[in-house]
Amino acid sequence: MEIQHFSHKHPLTFKIMNPSDTNSVSCYACRKSCVDLIYSCKVCNGHHLHKSCAELPEKITEHPFHPAHPLPLVFSGGSYACCGCGKWDSTLLYWCKACNFTLSPDCALKPTLKYEFLGQGQIRHFLHKHPLSFMETKLTNAAGDVCSACEKSCSGKMSYYCRQCPSFKLHRSCAEQLPRAIQHIFHMQHPMILRAKDYTFDRPCHTCKRTDNALTYRCSMCRIEMDPTCALATSTNIA
Repeated sequence: MEIQHFSHKHPLTFKIMNPSDTNSVSCYACRKSCVDLIYSCKVCNGHHLHKSCAELPEKITEHPFHPAHPLPLVFSGGSYACCGCGKWDSTLLYWCKACNFTLSPDCALKPTLKYEFLGQGQIRHFLHKHPLSFMETKLTNAAGDVCSACEKSCSGKMSYYCRQCPSFKLHRSCAEQLPRAIQHIFHMQHPMILRAKDYTFDRPCHTCKRTDNALTYRCSMCRIEMDPTCALATSTNIA
């Protein structure tokens, strides 16, 4: 089976890699090792693509995070911060050149996905880089035992916490129900997207002027942000 991929001038042939092959090759798109199903160029020995990378849509239109323009898939020439989750990457991205709006493939293709179960009482949430563990015991009203989203006490409520970052906690309800993107009455030009606070950006909340909130709804193009409490008071959910 062969495909003609936009990233390469020659046809790419389907191949099953042997997991025990010590001479493993890297995917041209994501730069990770090719250990399973790939497409490979028989003419150019150095061009390989994971099957999953090769089958990514070449362009996304009317994305809920950026409905104004199409988002073509491009290969990154350097590091970029995803406007959907704030995480840095240096491989594939969906990019609106006109707005300099970037999305990682995960955020681009799964805009409503907030978390995934890892098993053993853990989830991976898009708002945090480490796995979050379910709290089996009730917390006390100690200082710092507050939800990073709503900033209310986690005491006596089902919550998740990060074992590596003890100050990061999420009520189960906040982890599951906070919308990923909203249309705010004060900023109708673009969607505002939920992400962890990036203190290199460090803009105050547009409404209450706070800067110490852990999470924020942000319009990266207009450099406007709001803490979740202010943002959700007068908004419409998008994703």
